[in-house]
Amino acid sequence: MSVNNTVAVFDAVLGKKNEFLRTPKYGIINKQDDWRDKAYNLPFTKTTLLEIFFGVYGLMGILISIYSNNPFFVPIIALQTIGFFFIAYMSLSHTRFKRNKSTQSRALTKEEKMANKIYKISMIGMITIIIFGGFMAIYGYNQDIYPLDRIRGHFDGIIGSSDPEAIQAHLVAIKQDLTIVTADMAQTTNSDGEIIGKNPVWIFPTESTNFLRIENDVDSMIASLAKISVVPRDSSAYHTGMLAITEQSKILTINIMDATPYSYVSVSNIVFSTLWIAVIIGIFAALKRKKDQLAAYDETPGV
Repeated sequence: MSVNNTVAVFDAVLGKKNEFLRTPKYGIINKQDDWRDKAYNLPFTKTTLLEIFFGVYGLMGILISIYSNNPFFVPIIALQTIGFFFIAYMSLSHTRFKRNKSTQSRALTKEEKMANKIYKISMIGMITIIIFGGFMAIYGYNQDIYPLDRIRGHFDGIIGSSDPEAIQAHLVAIKQDLTIVTADMAQTTNSDGEIIGKNPVWIFPTESTNFLRIENDVDSMIASLAKISVVPRDSSAYHTGMLAITEQSKILTINIMDATPYSYVSVSNIVFSTLWIAVIIGIFAALKRKKDQLAAYDETPGV
């Protein structure tokens, strides 16, 4: 009921008069009455669309919680997600472009047949688009965000370790993930055509989120580690070198955290999300237009 009540609150604040359309009323009075012969049906509204959206949003939250090693969030998010999907299903199950039923069956008119086809095609199209959008969101997270999460995890491993071999393994893994992240990242070149920056920030980029500089810093850490490895572990030079690597890891962790949100709101993600939402709204508009046409058809004299 959260979406329905939230919409009602905004309608009240904006002074928009609206009626409560959640519970179908079939006028069951006697035990012999059957709801299947009743004509009452709920309209397809923006509330149902929002319920589906938040259900998909919750499903992506569950997957992200699992991928980011935060499974304790899954039960909390799952309760809300199941609720949104269940209410959306109930809303759709009571939303039909069917005509008034009577005890006598009759042939459907051309308008009624077309309405049924549009309803079925629209529902299939909406479900397909939602599934496709969820798949693309998971794929995008796995390609763009999850490697950044892994990089931060490896830097945490470096900060908590004093073993050169373990640190070396973390740095190699970081290099691999940086290759994945920067594969399609926007590049900046100088007048000679040399690449001087790879930055996910497309509005006012700074050097702190320059992944080319981060890659160079990781290479410097690998070179420094090679020198530290041959120094006796009980020497001051060894401890100084390990301390420098630890401090550098802390700085790069902050840099990665600063860059992560911009991987979510990249230009390609914004364009895809806009088109995705526009298609769903277009399907909703087609359903509403057909519903209005059928309402006008019902009011036609002699029909």
